Amino acid sequence: MTPKNVYTTDDVGRICNVSLSTAINWVNTGKLPAYRTPGGHRRITRKNLVEFLKKYKMPVPPCLTNDTGKRILIVDDDKEMVRMLSRALKHANSTYETAFAYDGFEVGRQLLVFQPDVVILDIMLPGLNGFRVCQSIRSDETTGNVKILAITGYDSPEVRQKILESGADCYMPKPLEIKKLTEKVATLLKR
Repeated sequence: MTPKNVYTTDDVGRICNVSLSTAINWVNTGKLPAYRTPGGHRRITRKNLVEFLKKYKMPVPPCLTNDTGKRILIVDDDKEMVRMLSRALKHANSTYETAFAYDGFEVGRQLLVFQPDVVILDIMLPGLNGFRVCQSIRSDETTGNVKILAITGYDSPEVRQKILESGADCYMPKPLEIKKLTEKVATLLKR
């Protein structure tokens, strides 16, 4: 089985060599954390599955651990900016995986499904309070360790202070210097 970010209960049954009903029971009893799709299907993140296996002293198959790439979520309403950042990051390190979010709903979904190591977050998006997004990422135990690089076109000492107080690890004003951005991402990933 190739590594994925999200698994079904059927996948879990095959990985653990148990029946589908056993995997469903683990989820229903809260032993294996999962979320439900709008259609009611159970989904288990790779991180939760690995933690479950370790907690219950079950073998962790290589298909769950041979993920060499780091995941970076880019949140910006400017699609050209997102494409440019994605290309620059992959050029800086070919193992980086990137995902995108253009609105608040997609940010939440990507945090859950993609499980990024770093979020590049444009603080000033239409209909999205980036400061609140920072605080939300920091306060949730499943995303609290995600590194946040905040970016904004509204550079001022007050905005910079508010960004950092909201939980961002670092900050960059727009227009972005791509070399500095890729260096900051690499530094955040080493922490």
